[in-house]
Amino acid sequence: MLIPGAEATIEGRHVLLYNFDVHVSAIQTFARLRRFKGPDWLVVAPHPFFPAPSSLGKRLLDEIDVFDAIEWSHFYTPKVDFNRKAAALAREVGLPLLGTSGSHLARQFGTTYSLVQSEPTVACVLSAIRKHQVQIVSHPLTLRAMTLIAAEIGLRDGWHRAKAALRPGLSPPERVHDALHLH
Repeated sequence: MLIPGAEATIEGRHVLLYNFDVHVSAIQTFARLRRFKGPDWLVVAPHPFFPAPSSLGKRLLDEIDVFDAIEWSHFYTPKVDFNRKAAALAREVGLPLLGTSGSHLARQFGTTYSLVQSEPTVACVLSAIRKHQVQIVSHPLTLRAMTLIAAEIGLRDGWHRAKAALRPGLSPPERVHDALHLH
């Protein structure tokens, strides 16, 4: 079963939205997310403590009321594991953990996933997640696999930024501005 969803960037932070009925561009702030969020939505904090500017980090505590679950990210090794803090917070605030693969590359798909105990409908699956009827299946990456994934994503993103900077029709300052995502 597939559940419609997207990873939105809200106030510079990643947020997973499932079964939402508003265009992502309308949700640019956490205040707007609260205003638009419907009872059929599921809002998940992805990779909350991964050391990246787009991760929620401490901001998750400020916005915790809008979240229905916290992600157990596939991107970890036995020694490098940013999920521990996420799992501790989920226990502390009573939110379920939801295992995901964050598939930026095909080989990431299926490394971590969730088994949800419910009928196979969107409403039932999301309800079961809220009720903690989720079992995470996950295997840590090797340090080599983690490093290769990070390098490949970094190179791909760098390539896309460089390509955007060379787009015809933009002046040199606009190209730099666009390449650095200075919006």
